[in-house]
Amino acid sequence: MTMLYCGVVKAESSLLLAAASYPLYGRAHCITAALQQLNTGCLTLTGQWRNVMSELITVSYRMSDVVSPVVQSSSPEGLIPMDTDSETSAGLQRILQEIQPRDTNDFFTTVRELDTEPTGTTVSPPLTCWDSGSGEGYRVTAQMVLVCCWRSMKEVSMVLGQVCQSLPLQTSSKHSDQGLITEEQVEGVGLYFRQQLLQSRHRGAFELAYVGFVRLTDMLRRSGSRTLQQLPGRWLTEVLQEVKSSDPSSKLCATRRSAGIPFYIQALLSSEPKSSSCSLLKMTMRELTALAMPSPDRATDQTTVPQVHALNILRALYRDTRLGENIIPFVSEGVQAAVLGFTSPVWAVRNSSTLLFSTLITRIFGVKKGKDEHSKENRMTGREFFTRFPALYPFLLSQLEEAAASVDSDRGQVILHPSLFLLLLVLGRLFPSPMDGSSSPLGLAPFMPFIIRCGRSAVYRTREMAARALVPFVMVTQVPSTIQTLLEDLPLEAGPRTQQNHIHGILLQVLFLLRSYQTDTHRPQAAGSDISQALRPRLWLASRSPLICSLSHTHLCVSLCACECSLPVFRLSLDSELKELREETLALLMASELVTPGGPSAVCGPPGTTQYLLSLARLALSASVESPLLWGMEDGNTSRGPLLLGCLLQCPHYEVRELALGEVLRRLERERDEEKGEGQISSHWPQETIISNLTTLALHEAHPQSLAKVLQVLSVLSVNSDLLWRDGLRNLTQTEVLERVLTLAEGFAHSVELHCASLTLASRLVVHLVHSDPQGVAAVACLGRWGALVSQSCGVEQNAEVKMMAAEVLVNATPTLLTSPNLPLGVSHTVSLWRGLFTLLQDEDQDVRDRAADFISNLPTHLLNPDVACVSVCPPVALDMGVGLLCQLFQLWGQVPMGILTLTEWLLGDQEQETATAEDEEDFLFEKGDLNLWAEPVQWARLLHRHLGVLFKAPGLTALNQNQAELLRLSAQAEALSLATQQALEGLPALPQFSCTIEHARLALQQERATLVLAILGTLRQTGLSG
Repeated sequence: MTMLYCGVVKAESSLLLAAASYPLYGRAHCITAALQQLNTGCLTLTGQWRNVMSELITVSYRMSDVVSPVVQSSSPEGLIPMDTDSETSAGLQRILQEIQPRDTNDFFTTVRELDTEPTGTTVSPPLTCWDSGSGEGYRVTAQMVLVCCWRSMKEVSMVLGQVCQSLPLQTSSKHSDQGLITEEQVEGVGLYFRQQLLQSRHRGAFELAYVGFVRLTDMLRRSGSRTLQQLPGRWLTEVLQEVKSSDPSSKLCATRRSAGIPFYIQALLSSEPKSSSCSLLKMTMRELTALAMPSPDRATDQTTVPQVHALNILRALYRDTRLGENIIPFVSEGVQAAVLGFTSPVWAVRNSSTLLFSTLITRIFGVKKGKDEHSKENRMTGREFFTRFPALYPFLLSQLEEAAASVDSDRGQVILHPSLFLLLLVLGRLFPSPMDGSSSPLGLAPFMPFIIRCGRSAVYRTREMAARALVPFVMVTQVPSTIQTLLEDLPLEAGPRTQQNHIHGILLQVLFLLRSYQTDTHRPQAAGSDISQALRPRLWLASRSPLICSLSHTHLCVSLCACECSLPVFRLSLDSELKELREETLALLMASELVTPGGPSAVCGPPGTTQYLLSLARLALSASVESPLLWGMEDGNTSRGPLLLGCLLQCPHYEVRELALGEVLRRLERERDEEKGEGQISSHWPQETIISNLTTLALHEAHPQSLAKVLQVLSVLSVNSDLLWRDGLRNLTQTEVLERVLTLAEGFAHSVELHCASLTLASRLVVHLVHSDPQGVAAVACLGRWGALVSQSCGVEQNAEVKMMAAEVLVNATPTLLTSPNLPLGVSHTVSLWRGLFTLLQDEDQDVRDRAADFISNLPTHLLNPDVACVSVCPPVALDMGVGLLCQLFQLWGQVPMGILTLTEWLLGDQEQETATAEDEEDFLFEKGDLNLWAEPVQWARLLHRHLGVLFKAPGLTALNQNQAELLRLSAQAEALSLATQQALEGLPALPQFSCTIEHARLALQQERATLVLAILGTLRQTGLSG
């Protein structure tokens, strides 16, 4: 503690020197750790301990005063306060004035203007060099100062919290002589935390103080002093009264989500025993919900600021998991306050209401468990929702009735009710219950007319949300009849009073009901409704009109959804009715601009054109790719199926092409997985004309996403067959196609999807070239480009998807390229590919390592022992086996000298790159770079050394005498590295493993490498090969 006191004294005169040379938080942390291990039951020198604790509390307050100007600043990042004993004390005062919080509560009433005149304030540089007085300069960054102050403030809170929590309290009882702290000191600590939490503007400041304050409140509840036990209730009453009376002149911060006020109240309430009556929680929630509700009078400064505070505090309390189920009874009031807060004319109230509403949605429906926010994992049945929160039933119904009354698109203007979005968002989170229809006082039927009316809104998003919200309010037995009723409300023909928004809203509601009904496993097996009679006369709505593209798009979705229904779903009276509906829909598709000879125009049409064309495309894909049997177009039918798919692939709109290619790719992958045992893809699909369209599209597609899709499709098609590539009237050779695809891979390295797709297809082409002409493939000049691209894709800096693609390519190329005795790529490119494979086997990503280890299963059986052939192994075993196999291949290729030199260079490492990386490193506290925590470079070096020893015993080693220059170069590099590393290690401070761990590990690795290389070269000298 004496060292801490000295450090505080120095920090009071120079915070910069303290941050650079002796930060305070380390000593404070040690004191906290010592207090945690202190056995207070066997202390003898009680008087001295009391003095020590008193001094510790005092020095903690002084320590907090030193760092508070930085931590409580509105923008401490980049702040370097000047020394008080320097000649620039005036500059210090200007900086302290600058960092004072400017976000006071007059934000609501005062107009803020930017300064138009320069102030002349000097901005502190981000890096400052100082002289400590003894001639030793030190380097201080703003980040160092900030971290020092934050951690110091944190340790002050931890020290004070630990003191109050673990030390015995001095009371007036007979055992008071054992107490180390007094009630006055405990109350003083509480006032300190109160000041930090209620006046701090920076989140880091009050979050750190909150941790210590929680310990204090726990101690107050457990103490035997009635005075201390009453402190939380008294503090809570005082802060609530201050919140209620707050105005623009109050010191409480109304911006920044009320800063530390919610934390302060949260700590006071969470310490209340759960087994008690929770009187403080109930009192607080009553006060806050009353404040959060909008005032019947017009919003004024006296009502707005308390309302904002109340909304922010409620949000923190609903998020607190320690309150558990005790907070659930107040959820209904919170939802009402959030919904009504949206009607406020003050932006701050609406903003706080948004945050509160988001928290309540999470509290009610749970944390989001997947990407689909509408999945049932984050939803609740309507019956359960209104049973748990019955107060919301009349509230939501009345609010929805009021909002639906304002929805009228016939006036030619958009009317947005403030809370309509929230209401539909809540109702859309519900889903039907199997118990719907049973006796319940909370029937869902009253909501239906209002939700249906919301479909008239002129806002597209509102109509969509209304359609989603309607689903849980229609009982599963009433879905068919409801759909028929909605369809009958649609006009049979266009007229002057046709309301496009109304029609679109009805179609959306029908579509969502259809989708929900199809996936419902509890739907009845028999339903008397027949939608075909209502849907077929209104197919004119699916025809494109210059003004209703989005309407036609939705009607097409309804038609597609209905046509794909199986017969038992709606119990159509005759099978012919469903067949006629499909035929009429298909006729509409064949007559559309997507299929007609002219085709759709590439020029942008009216709004909704793309949606309309995509709906037509989905209908065409369902008939030609997904379910041709259902539509009466089997794969063998050469009439309409290929025609539809060909039209989609030639559509000038890239969205249509991308959709079609994605569906073709999914079908090919599905068939490949199904027929994987047979080893080939179905030969009857797609037909030759479609393959011709695909190859032409690959050569001329301009959109990157569509181009990536078509390359992926061709990669699957070219697994076991050569494709015929045609550019206009000229047929292209495999080499020409390979050059074009490699050019794509080189030119689109920034696009991960396109780069992976093009390189995968290029790998397929290379393998086919090797199979078709093993002798002449060496003359293909672009093979070196392919090998360089694959090796580059194995780098540690690459994206995980790129490395996974490289592993897939190398695994598939193992039997053809990596282990071929003919070396079709040449020895240098082949060895480079092996090096890339070894890099992937040591990658940080486990999926990449596991996929790269699969190359063992593709090795020729004559290169492996029968016990391990075609068996999956773990990456470390695969790495060991791979290096041993490469040494065996060097002997098979007659390249033993090159193998020794290559493995020795790998063992020595790339010193130039490592040196450049070390020189470029900056002193960033939190910047760790791309760390590979899985790779073990020392083990990798020893593995290479071991296999080099085996390679020395191989025949053909005498040819190494022709490489004396390379051996001398490696020897010189190893000796220089060993000397430099030894000198650097000697220059490190004491216990370098702890004081500079990263630098010591790097130097130790270099020393290990240099030692192993010198040992290898020494072995060569003993054999007389290196002279």
